[in-house]
Amino acid sequence: MGDMGMNLGFIKRAVWPLAAAALLCVSSVRAQAPVEEIPIETLFKKPAFTGLVLSPDQKFMAALMPSNGRSNLAVIDLENRKAVRLTNFRDLDVLQPRWVNNERIAFTLVDMQGIETRNTGGLFAIDRDGSRERMLVEPMDGGSSVKFVWRTTRILGRIKGNKEEVLVEANDRNVETADIYRMNTLSGRKTLVTDRGPGHVVRWVLDDDMAPRATFNHDSKKNRWWFSLLKGGEWVTAAQWDEQLRDVVIPMAFDPQDSNTLYVASNVGRDTLALFKYDVQAGKLGELVFGDARYDIASFGLIGEALGEGGNLIFAGTEESPGKLVGISYQADKPRRYFFDEAAARTQAMVDASLPGMNNSFSLSASTTLVFSRSDTNPGQYFLFDRDKRRLEDTGIRVRPDIDPKKMAPMMPVSWTARDGVRIDGYLTLPKNYVKGSPVPLILHPHGGPWAKDNWQYNAEVQFMANRGYAVLQPNFRGSTGYGANHLRLSYKHWGDTMIDDMIDGVEWAIKEGYADRKRVAVYGASYGGYATLQAMVRRPDLFKWGVNYVGVTDMAVHQDTQPAQLYSDFSDLAKIINGDQSADKDLFEKQSPARHVDKIAAPVFHAYGGEDRNVDFANGRTIKSAFDKAKKPFEWMFVSDEAHGYRQDANVFEFYNRFDKFMKANTPAVAPMASTK
Repeated sequence: MGDMGMNLGFIKRAVWPLAAAALLCVSSVRAQAPVEEIPIETLFKKPAFTGLVLSPDQKFMAALMPSNGRSNLAVIDLENRKAVRLTNFRDLDVLQPRWVNNERIAFTLVDMQGIETRNTGGLFAIDRDGSRERMLVEPMDGGSSVKFVWRTTRILGRIKGNKEEVLVEANDRNVETADIYRMNTLSGRKTLVTDRGPGHVVRWVLDDDMAPRATFNHDSKKNRWWFSLLKGGEWVTAAQWDEQLRDVVIPMAFDPQDSNTLYVASNVGRDTLALFKYDVQAGKLGELVFGDARYDIASFGLIGEALGEGGNLIFAGTEESPGKLVGISYQADKPRRYFFDEAAARTQAMVDASLPGMNNSFSLSASTTLVFSRSDTNPGQYFLFDRDKRRLEDTGIRVRPDIDPKKMAPMMPVSWTARDGVRIDGYLTLPKNYVKGSPVPLILHPHGGPWAKDNWQYNAEVQFMANRGYAVLQPNFRGSTGYGANHLRLSYKHWGDTMIDDMIDGVEWAIKEGYADRKRVAVYGASYGGYATLQAMVRRPDLFKWGVNYVGVTDMAVHQDTQPAQLYSDFSDLAKIINGDQSADKDLFEKQSPARHVDKIAAPVFHAYGGEDRNVDFANGRTIKSAFDKAKKPFEWMFVSDEAHGYRQDANVFEFYNRFDKFMKANTPAVAPMASTK
């Protein structure tokens, strides 16, 4: 794989002694300088370091860093602050490094393509000194060909007292279900642990002895989800549900102190997923541990892994022995944590008081731990926290060291009421030079998915638009995840009507509140957000002055006919229920396909697509280009044959955003010209 040493000269060893309750931070306040235009390259270059993980002995950190335009693995020695790059991949990206022991690291390989990450199924291991490199599982083709029989292996965790093996789950025997294996990270040998299971396993849940005793299951052919328990040597169905998401019970973790208690996420008797205890022997849902009437504490898993919603249980033990449940973290208007343990709450409060206004994540399992601190204006930085000595040490490692948080614009959680009475949440980011009472240009920025969620966090695109003088509105319209089952159900077969209404109602709210100038409103989105861009311009041609459609769906029938997930997997059955079907829902597809109504669009649009997109096929791009040509509507066009669902290569990323920059300036003049820092 190749290794390369480099001295991280920019890493500072700043040690902060913590007071019993908090560290008193003193900062000077400077008069606000005029807003400067931040170069595209500064905003959109790849992050310097991500994914830092402490070794078990807390002497080294595994990290991801860019090389060859890809994310590669490095190890940082905490004693001398020297980083050694261990891998040199050019076609794939390293993801999720995990320490097997103090010497060895296992990691997966993926293909990060702009706004989409393709799982390749590859699994590797290497010692921190670069020796004993081993391909444990061969990755599937990372090129342009498509394979739909996915064989993947995922690490579950270390095994008590075992320095060479880890527990993994893999669908080697049956593509539709995962088994658990012990895998030797030196030889690659797998030993089957679960010789039989309930089938269609999405996720195994292990007890404190690392024994599999519960599963979360999904049969996409039957649109059936269920929760299974191992009782008396047999797997029994404890709960089941369909896409309507009623009476959901999802197993999360066994109580390490009581093997008969399973923590589950459930919406029985409520709308949002909350944390309950489940009595394994009695087979009954027990007491409510914690719930939020507005937000889910876990993902429903409607179409796979969590996409911005849900949360995590916080334990105070170790990976091999979790200890006890002390709290829960989840996504609300801002990230929230709720603690059941006073000592854990005090520890979190101590760190939060020392790093105010930040989302501070760290493990409570060790006396020395890594703190990842980030916010809406700060992409993230890493600290070492010694709980016993009450010391917080700045490692000097920044995710994006060229980004100055003081120059970034804060995200403001907002909400409005849609025309049919549904509450819609979102975020409003105002430019730094916004003055109350002086409305500014606004860009409506719907997220992709659509079953995903925007959260309070640093977002380079939002900062780019705000830096150029625009307010940015990010609506979590109906169908956005994390707001309960009803918020999801309301989106079924409503891609192009009530979901769009939610967005437009948000724009009207921003205008009424005095934030936005009605005469200077635009819209930009990617994937489903690209679809929403076009559909919003179709429905309200009087409102939007320009739009940017990035890899967006343009025709519902074209999408159904060309999306690999609908063509070659069982998702097609679920898609017909939640998206619609061109045969059964002909009128709906006609109304909700913006490419068929381009004649109604009254403003220019910038379209951008990639030729290797496996999510939104390029046929959508051809369709919309042809429609704009036929209608003789003004548009700009960008197509890159070897890019996929969003652009990955720096040259293409920079070109896209530079063209975006020029396009929006040409079509909606912002505030007074800003000085460049170039």
